Amino acid sequence: MTMQLLAAWVLWCAAVAAAPAPAAGRGAWSVCPEACECSLDARGRREVSCLRGGMDGPVPTADMDPPRVEVLRISAPPNHPNTLTIGPIFQHFLRLEELHITRSRVPAIGKHSFWGVPSLRVLNLTENNISHVLDHNFRGLAELQALHLDDNRIESMPSGTFRHLQELRVLTLARNRFAELGPRLFLMLGKLTELDLSGNRLGDLNPEVFKDVQRLRVLRCRGCALSNMNTMVYRLLPDLTLLDLGDNEFKYVAADEFSDLRRLRTLLLDGNQLPVVLENSFQQQHDLEHLSLARNRLAKVTAQAFHGLSTLRSLDLGWNKLDRLEPASFVPLTQSLRELDIAGNALSEENVHYVLQELPNLQNLSIAHLQLQSVPAVVGALAQLRRLNASGNRLTQLPAPPPLPAALLELDVSHNLLRGVQEGTVARLLQLRRLRAHGNPWVCDACHAPALLRLQAPADGPLAAEGAGQCAAPAALRGRRLPEVARLHALPPCAADADYDGGGVPDVTGAGSAGVLLGDESRLGFIAVGGAVLLLLLTGAVLLAGLAYTRHHAAHYYTREERRAAAAAAAGITDVDDVFENPAALHTNGDVKCALVAAEKPLASVATISKEAAAAAAAAGMRNGTA
Repeated sequence: MTMQLLAAWVLWCAAVAAAPAPAAGRGAWSVCPEACECSLDARGRREVSCLRGGMDGPVPTADMDPPRVEVLRISAPPNHPNTLTIGPIFQHFLRLEELHITRSRVPAIGKHSFWGVPSLRVLNLTENNISHVLDHNFRGLAELQALHLDDNRIESMPSGTFRHLQELRVLTLARNRFAELGPRLFLMLGKLTELDLSGNRLGDLNPEVFKDVQRLRVLRCRGCALSNMNTMVYRLLPDLTLLDLGDNEFKYVAADEFSDLRRLRTLLLDGNQLPVVLENSFQQQHDLEHLSLARNRLAKVTAQAFHGLSTLRSLDLGWNKLDRLEPASFVPLTQSLRELDIAGNALSEENVHYVLQELPNLQNLSIAHLQLQSVPAVVGALAQLRRLNASGNRLTQLPAPPPLPAALLELDVSHNLLRGVQEGTVARLLQLRRLRAHGNPWVCDACHAPALLRLQAPADGPLAAEGAGQCAAPAALRGRRLPEVARLHALPPCAADADYDGGGVPDVTGAGSAGVLLGDESRLGFIAVGGAVLLLLLTGAVLLAGLAYTRHHAAHYYTREERRAAAAAAAGITDVDDVFENPAALHTNGDVKCALVAAEKPLASVATISKEAAAAAAAAGMRNGTA
């Protein structure tokens, strides 16, 4: 009887194994959790995906079909996480190859949780609340090849934590809370080839930690607060092909820093504080293909800095403090370099031109945020150029002439000073696969908008994904998006000649922008106010002149100096004032007395005359002002 049952069980297992894979879709599964999707993945494996979030309690394995499941994914949106626990609940998943439980607030892995799952190759427990990891957490995972514990709360691990994972190739511990790594932490991980420690504030890497993983090919320690590296680490890891030390605190790298890493293909040193690239710094890296020195404090790249890098394909020098690059520095890269990023420096257009002359095989080029007023002419000669990023400059027109390179597929001229597109450039731009042109002060009048709208028109055109942005002028269309402008029956007329900056395009970027950005009504208002002010100034000047003349005339009438002087002379008196000081003189000669009295007679009505003169002056001033 026992033999019959055993035979029946073997036949049943064989039948299950030979059964065809179910068709994709929930209906092909006998059991599938209500909040999940059951289908086939890209490799044809049976997959259960529970990605909606809001799950609570133990992982709902009871609602699945364990013998069929090969891939299990449980995750959640960032704003709707799960709250799950795990334990020894996967023993019946005999075919499970990948288990992903992320964003689920899992507090602990649990003892022997994966015992009895011999087929598991990938275990992903990222973005949970795991704080402690011990060796018994991984018992039974003898075939595991990739373990991801990123974005948890792990502060430390004892030596030999992963000793049961002797087939492990990939281990990621990024963005946990490690302050240091214990010695022999990676005991028994002799096959490990990729290790990610990024985002842990380690401050230093102890060479003892790496004695058990000398077959590493990839080491990432980005943002680990490293200020220097013990070169013994490099000697223990001579097979590294990728080294990521970005976003650390390196202030100096010796010329022979990486001399032991002769198989490097990718070296990332971006986001540090390096002030200079010394001569022959990479002369031993004959296989290096990608080098990033972006976001440092580089003020100088020596003429021999890239000596020996005849295989370098990608170089990033963006966002440093470079005001000049030596063209001789790039001579070793003439044949190999395909990608160059020099964005965000203080390089002149002339200097960029001479550098690019040394790099005829470029395919990707970023000259963004260099304050360039035009694209260097040599760009048109880069026959293999496929992507050009010239965003964030001061371009007022697209590079034609010279023509855009024939191979160019993607062009970024966003956030420049473009106000229109030349008609002769439209046909070439329509051949692009992608064009980014938003953030420019487009002038949507009859002179400049038609060519731009031709670029906007094709639904599958280069501007379809990004759009060109909004109109900056004229005032009636300011803020309107180009698709809205395209639906207008008529475009506003071209701006007046006075509103142009001399290049045929309205000036909307500098001091002359007011004439374009102000509306017609606003300009008329300013003219009217200016005329009124000028008229008031002229009227005031006339009033002041009239008042001054009137006062002078009244003073002259009051004193009668000429008549008094003439009368005194006729009487033989040289000084009229002496007569009044000597009254006897008035009686010696009656003629003199009569003459003087006749001359002084109007003095009796001085007050009356002054009032009449003032009134006459005021009347004259009002008539002049009215005129």
